[in-house]
Amino acid sequence: MEDVEKFAKKTLALLSIERKAEVDEARAFQTNISPAELQKRGVCVLKLSIRNRCTGLYGRSLLTFERLRPGGDNKLPSHPYKLFPGDIVGVSASGKSAIAEELCSGIVTRVTDNGITVAFDDAVDTDEIDDDGLYRLSKLANDVTYKRIKCAMGELTKYRSGRASHLIDVLFGRVSMGCPLQSIYFGNEDEMELFNTSLDLSQREAVGFALRQPEVAVIHGPPGTGKTTTVVEIILQATKKCGMKVLACAPSNIAVDNLVEKLARSKAKVVRLGHPARLLKDIQQHSLDAILSSSSSTAIVQDVRRDIDLTMKKSCKSKPAERRQLRQEIKVLRKELRDREEKAMREILTGVEVVLATNTSAGDTGPLGLLKEDHFDLVVIDEAAQALESKLLENSTKSTQVKLY
Repeated sequence: MEDVEKFAKKTLALLSIERKAEVDEARAFQTNISPAELQKRGVCVLKLSIRNRCTGLYGRSLLTFERLRPGGDNKLPSHPYKLFPGDIVGVSASGKSAIAEELCSGIVTRVTDNGITVAFDDAVDTDEIDDDGLYRLSKLANDVTYKRIKCAMGELTKYRSGRASHLIDVLFGRVSMGCPLQSIYFGNEDEMELFNTSLDLSQREAVGFALRQPEVAVIHGPPGTGKTTTVVEIILQATKKCGMKVLACAPSNIAVDNLVEKLARSKAKVVRLGHPARLLKDIQQHSLDAILSSSSSTAIVQDVRRDIDLTMKKSCKSKPAERRQLRQEIKVLRKELRDREEKAMREILTGVEVVLATNTSAGDTGPLGLLKEDHFDLVVIDEAAQALESKLLENSTKSTQVKLY
């Protein structure tokens, strides 16, 4: 597997260069500009206090920040580049220094004229945030993708004898592709019973071709020729006719949401992974969070969340000795909450026909890690040519830079 290891090593090296350049640029920008000017440019929001704490899905801690102005309104400052749901922000003490020590980071879930709600995956981090303090929210470069790709490359180099080992050998050219199968697909293209009867001949041929391939099938064509429509038909044929479980991915949230919309319209049982703040409103009802909130386990989960919230409020008003004991109680409650939610999520994920996620969020570090390794029969990647690939470029002065395509 030297070729795989070489590929992973090169990819990680290029990604590290890209990430370092982003961090250095952001640090240089913030060092030379005052906090007030950074706020004016929309990079941060200053002098925020905590209005509310509560517990969200998967034990996330939700903190709502607001501006407190004695004798005036509490509206947030207006600037050209406001924080939006889905943005990653760092929380630090509000001070005169442009560079402040970051206490924790989270994802913006809601923004109103008077407050910003941020979700923190590691709820323990928010224990460092005192309700009586003043804080700064600063936009951060999104390093989630970098961390996920780094993890994926590590897993790729260690993969030896699992279910996907043959597919990896095919993709890296170590073995030849198998012969087309006849048992998966029923009949020829002319006799195909379509879910979308408006497909033209080339699209029908692509559907039949894809379902016959034992390992990999690529559907290529110019923009606007109906590739995504064809992909949706392939998924429907695989699930409805062949009883397959499908993992459908795309490089961007918009592309994944487009698949969700088309599949849901065709009555497929789907669930969309990803932070609700980053999903289109029309498809949020199909998100894992939304489905989980309406599941039969909701009442018990809500009770545990309520216990956590009440204990958190009590902790904020207690003395140090009692606060340590209450935080231990919160830790136990969070574990119970996570166990109950994991059980509910596993039931939801195994009960649907299609699970959808972006390429970088389709790893086993998230909800997909709750499923068995052999759960999915088919993986579909729409807009695969748009996926991230590291390429090293050298300009005429021989200085090196990295571009992600």
